[in-house]
Amino acid sequence: MAKILIGKYEGSIYREGDGYTGALSLGFKPNGKRNRLKRKGKNRTEVRDKLIKAVRELETGAKPAPNYRVENAVNDFLAAFATTDRSDSSKKTYRTLVDGQIIPLIGRIPLTDLSADDVEKWLNGRTKHLATSTLNIVHNLLVRSIKRAMRHDKVGRNVAELVDTPVGKDGRPSKSLSLEQADALLTEATKPEHRLGAYVILAVTSGLRTEELRPLKWSDVDLDSATVYVLRADRHKGETKTLLSRRGLGLADMAVEALRALRTRQAAERLQAGETYQDHDLVFCHEDGTPYTGNSIRYFFRKVLNAAGLVGDEWCPRELRHTFVSLMSDHGVSIETISKLVGHKSTKITEEVYRHQLKPEIRDGVEHMNLIFKSKAPKSA
Repeated sequence: MAKILIGKYEGSIYREGDGYTGALSLGFKPNGKRNRLKRKGKNRTEVRDKLIKAVRELETGAKPAPNYRVENAVNDFLAAFATTDRSDSSKKTYRTLVDGQIIPLIGRIPLTDLSADDVEKWLNGRTKHLATSTLNIVHNLLVRSIKRAMRHDKVGRNVAELVDTPVGKDGRPSKSLSLEQADALLTEATKPEHRLGAYVILAVTSGLRTEELRPLKWSDVDLDSATVYVLRADRHKGETKTLLSRRGLGLADMAVEALRALRTRQAAERLQAGETYQDHDLVFCHEDGTPYTGNSIRYFFRKVLNAAGLVGDEWCPRELRHTFVSLMSDHGVSIETISKLVGHKSTKITEEVYRHQLKPEIRDGVEHMNLIFKSKAPKSA
């Protein structure tokens, strides 16, 4: 019989039947009988590990439920998250990631048995399938789910916090349309058969984010002064991404023309729909006034792309913003001005996010030196 000390508790591990039993003395119960904590295992090491875990749970006040699994923890977290005022798109995204990346792979593991090694193995197994940004989200979902379980005394510690998120596969790099491609797209977008034509035109000529365009209201648009005011976004609490994202922008002539045509079209649709029309004052919406989803935007966007002779699946709506930055930069607009137009709080963010769309300026120094030392330049023969 081997004597042991785990934390402040003394005990022993001894052979019993085909394995071993460990017992720690916790003092005495109210009725005067000894209070002992017991765990069984195949060998001494397994028994000791179980006793250490039991003591940790005892000291943290956890009341582990052996049938409470990882899937229970993440489902309980999502149920609580669903009652918050976070956006429906975030709730849907989290549900999809949990159902696809967590529950099928580690969901059946009892939460008290989940180890840091289990989490690390799971994350490493997803690196060939998920981009780093997505890996961060699913890892964070597990961490938050276990934190909630800890608050409800389901487990004593959060093993997911002990693991670093690995690097995933390279994400799809954003790109921008060339001037020729953008011109072809805008020409096609002016045709009345395209429901999303005005959206495409405004996105390319203003650089608005997709989440700024979807909730845009007619009350935010002044066609007489050719101005659009960005006051909200389709994200948490409807707030714009940053304070500087709340901005007023001038509208290009073709954008004003496209929006006037859209407003006339919507007036006819409202008249035809009658009482069934849902008036949300949205600039971009379905025939009955209901908001577009992200999928709706992508569907109509591909129709414009394909009609313009561009391959729709190779482009996504957010790259219209990248196109705006690229065209501005190629036209000589300073990065400071571009940064203000796209609503960034600093040029550093613009440089990091749109580095592939910004025209390099590394020859500026050479050009200035040539001017400074012009007299020293060798004369041509």
